[in-house]
Amino acid sequence: MVQQVGTIDIRKTDFRGIFNKYFPSLCIFANRFVNDEDLSKDMVQEVFLKIWNSATEFESEKSLKVYLYLATKNTCFDYLKKEKRKKQNGHLHTDGLRDDALWDDDSVVLDIIREETYRQLEDAITLLPDKAREVVLLNLKSLSNRDIADELNISINTVKTHKLTAFKKLREILGHQFVVFLLIDFYQFFE
Repeated sequence: MVQQVGTIDIRKTDFRGIFNKYFPSLCIFANRFVNDEDLSKDMVQEVFLKIWNSATEFESEKSLKVYLYLATKNTCFDYLKKEKRKKQNGHLHTDGLRDDALWDDDSVVLDIIREETYRQLEDAITLLPDKAREVVLLNLKSLSNRDIADELNISINTVKTHKLTAFKKLREILGHQFVVFLLIDFYQFFE
């Protein structure tokens, strides 16, 4: 769960811990643009170097995370634009670079955030009581309350009770991120 406790001064916090936490997923993210693992690592290292050198403070880990993804995307785009100019001028042959990555598509950032949110949700679901977990998993498969009741051989009211239990527990585990989860795709989750 992301905590909001004052501001985060990147130089005074556990920079190595933040680097280790976000570096792998940022490299995967960057690779979607540049299609080269080594180059992706270079792009992400450049982002962390910029943060370190600028001594930027962040309001929360969430704002740091958003900044990291946007800065990585922008760093990749800047690189690709430069390489495309070189290619157009005949200075470089870059078959491996994805031209479609030059489109400023914020949906990629949203996809990454959605994937991470789902991963956190899956982890939280494993912490639910057995019956509540079963109800949630069946609900995520788009089964109605009646179908869930039939599948588990319980009453519809019991299904609703397990959903309420799950809702409370997930909100407790995920905190404010649970609201994000509800808004992303699962508005029907607790109908």
